[in-house]
Amino acid sequence: MSPKLTRTILLAGTLGFLIVWVLEFRRTTLFESYWLLLLSITCLLFFQFSRLKSSLEAKRKLENEENARISKTTKTIKK
Repeated sequence: MSPKLTRTILLAGTLGFLIVWVLEFRRTTLFESYWLLLLSITCLLFFQFSRLKSSLEAKRKLENEENARISKTTKTIKK
């Protein structure tokens, strides 16, 4: 599964669970609807983790490409 699709699903899950939690909270107590709030927060945390992980991978890839470019352009001088 692509990372963009995963992030979209996690964000949609976050919003969906949050909306269902608000509706359930109005009907019952916080104690009985707490699990929906926890699911919403869990999806949000996984979304953030996925986003940070992909940005770190992109940063590493860019640094590796830059290091490879620099090492190719450097020439040794023979005396």
